[in-house]
Amino acid sequence: MKVWNTECRIYIILGLSILLILSTDILVFNSLLDIPATRSIVLNGVKEDSKVYHDAPIPVIDGIDSDIISVYNHCTLHLNASRSYSRNGDIVKFVWQVNSDGFFYGKTLDLKIDEKIDGISVDKLPIIYVLLTVVDEKGFAGAKEILIRVLPDRLYLSKGELSIKKENDMERVALHPLSGTTLTYMLPESMDFPPCRIKLNMAIRRDIISKIFRVELYGLTGEGDSVKIGEKKYFLIRWGDVEAYGEIEKNSRFKGFQIRIKGFSLKKIEIDYSNSYIEFSAQT
Repeated sequence: MKVWNTECRIYIILGLSILLILSTDILVFNSLLDIPATRSIVLNGVKEDSKVYHDAPIPVIDGIDSDIISVYNHCTLHLNASRSYSRNGDIVKFVWQVNSDGFFYGKTLDLKIDEKIDGISVDKLPIIYVLLTVVDEKGFAGAKEILIRVLPDRLYLSKGELSIKKENDMERVALHPLSGTTLTYMLPESMDFPPCRIKLNMAIRRDIISKIFRVELYGLTGEGDSVKIGEKKYFLIRWGDVEAYGEIEKNSRFKGFQIRIKGFSLKKIEIDYSNSYIEFSAQT
């Protein structure tokens, strides 16, 4: 009987202890709902007290409304946070963190993109991490982070595919005067292309009795549709490289590109892939 009473007391004490812990946690949690917390943010080695508040300032970067964006290599990305706002007063501090390269201060940041790209599959593309922190006049802070995927600004043509490296190769194709000649170059997987200017350059060797009238460039979607991007017409006999210019006017997802050539030649033309490419440049 004594043993049973002892066990009962132990269970009762444990039960009361658990109830006491739970009630304490609930009181603390409720108090946190009413009282703004304070945390320390370390910026450039300087410890500053900034408050995390349910009415925290809202960081806004012009033209960026998603957490992941794509840009072309060797461009300058202009980031403008001047439209950030707070209900607690004016924004008095703008702090940018880029990867582990340190901190930059100011409403705007010109980020020069110059990354090494090892492949054109999505998992091999470089990613740049950017964190924007804004602090208002009452010391409240808000933060926004974005990931920048860096796309190659030049893709070289190869036999049936696209590559970031030039191929020292040739291909002979016939020009069909009535139906035209269509050449298709595919990516390893579909890729998102932001708006840009685009240039096609093809190094072509052809017979003296030949003529190219028009070169057109199309983007190919994953569903098999083609979207016209650019073209160039030729009125005089032209030797050497042929070109076409155009624009990707809106964010587009392409699986590859297609080149359509209108012209004639008594012999097959030769495409020199060592100097045949599609070039992308950011719109200004």
